[in-house]
Amino acid sequence: MEFANINDTMRIANAENKRFVPLFSDENFRSWLLYFQPGEHTDMHYHLSPETFLVLQGKASIKGIKGDERVIEKNEIVFFGAKDYYQITNVGTDPLVLVGNRSEAFGGAHVTANDAS
Repeated sequence: MEFANINDTMRIANAENKRFVPLFSDENFRSWLLYFQPGEHTDMHYHLSPETFLVLQGKASIKGIKGDERVIEKNEIVFFGAKDYYQITNVGTDPLVLVGNRSEAFGGAHVTANDAS
């Protein structure tokens, strides 16, 4: 059994300017915190396993490869199936903090739209 204090993790991410902070992992699961400053974003990509993101703070634009887009805010969660392309952008004026979970260990495939073309 493992525990993490999200408030402490957010303070560390902010103080050390870390965008990615691992929380838990084993051979079948991983959980992490993402901390994006306003305007920061991921590339358009997918993973081989399903994943979720829960917004703890801020406002995120979630965009799919076909241009579909939705803004989610605090206490909203998004699910991506395996090989669902997406891009996450902080569209707010405050830091965006997300907790992500995926059914694979750290180090799994990260396939960008450029890789696939």
